[in-house]
Amino acid sequence: MNNNNFPQDPYGYKGQPWGKPYPNPYEPNPHGDWKKQLPPIPKPVTITDLFPRIDRWGIGYMPLLEDLMQIAKEKPSYPPYDIIDHKNDTTVVSVAVAGFAKKEIEITLHEGTLKIEGKKKLKKEEGEVIYQGIAARDFNLTFALAEFYEVQSAELTDGMLNVTLFKNVPEEKKPKVIDIK
Repeated sequence: MNNNNFPQDPYGYKGQPWGKPYPNPYEPNPHGDWKKQLPPIPKPVTITDLFPRIDRWGIGYMPLLEDLMQIAKEKPSYPPYDIIDHKNDTTVVSVAVAGFAKKEIEITLHEGTLKIEGKKKLKKEEGEVIYQGIAARDFNLTFALAEFYEVQSAELTDGMLNVTLFKNVPEEKKPKVIDIK
């Protein structure tokens, strides 16, 4: 019997109770490189991947795609918002703006970009704030709108800002049924 109270190991595993020695971190892995066993990390999809050489067949789309890429770089996490698509050509953007007054929120629509900005006017509270859990910071949300979308209304109720968008397609752009003679 050896010093560690385990029976002698005929295979040379130095008396480990599970029958195998500790792996040496300085020796190569006998099962192969662990990095090769991991699944490959997917590459993020870009506009160029989706539309290779769009400049060859799409005239005038590059500024639009560049604007979309710029908007996509911004990843707002505050304030939280929902986009609800109603099937009757109406879409509602609901933004949680608790603590903001109507005069502290500005909504602009310019060249297909809807921008919702909130600028909080800080007022001094009486007493010392021990813990501040209510966010009171400015925000800026930007949305790219498709062609013919217009802001129908904006309403602030119970801390929720609801911006209703309407797709107003002109009559000459709507599909037409052609009578056969």
